[in-house]
Amino acid sequence: MKIIIFVLSVFLVSGCAGLYEPVPRGYAGETATIEDTYSNLRGRTADYFVAYEIDGKSIYQSWHQTKEANLEGGSRFSPSMTSRKVIPKKQKLSLRGFAYFISEAQELFSDDMRVENEIIFTPKAGETYKVKGVLGTSGSKVWLEDSSGKFVESEGGS
Repeated sequence: MKIIIFVLSVFLVSGCAGLYEPVPRGYAGETATIEDTYSNLRGRTADYFVAYEIDGKSIYQSWHQTKEANLEGGSRFSPSMTSRKVIPKKQKLSLRGFAYFISEAQELFSDDMRVENEIIFTPKAGETYKVKGVLGTSGSKVWLEDSSGKFVESEGGS
């Protein structure tokens, strides 16, 4: 069993090696923060709202982090949210909301109510933004809020 967990861990970590780093190494300028969130935790599932791409490049997100954190969890499930620093420049942020399932069987046989949204915006230096949303059978939405809870409008494009 430990060998299987080790192999899965190596696979997950190495799979993240090619992900885009929004702040280059050695950068010493101002940054903003974008945080993934979750809601509606119920047993072995929760509703996740994440940033998954910046300018069309895949970034590390809470889906990856939760899978890694729960490798040995068995029936235990604990959401693990991530945040990332970004440079305060105009960029396209791709957002996703979905029902996160800890087991592959749940993923195969359940509706994840996936919803996506793209916004073009210029983060303000020092600001913390949160990806928020709602999932439901009558409709799902995902959006970005600033630290005061204000909806972040797209600057154009999408």
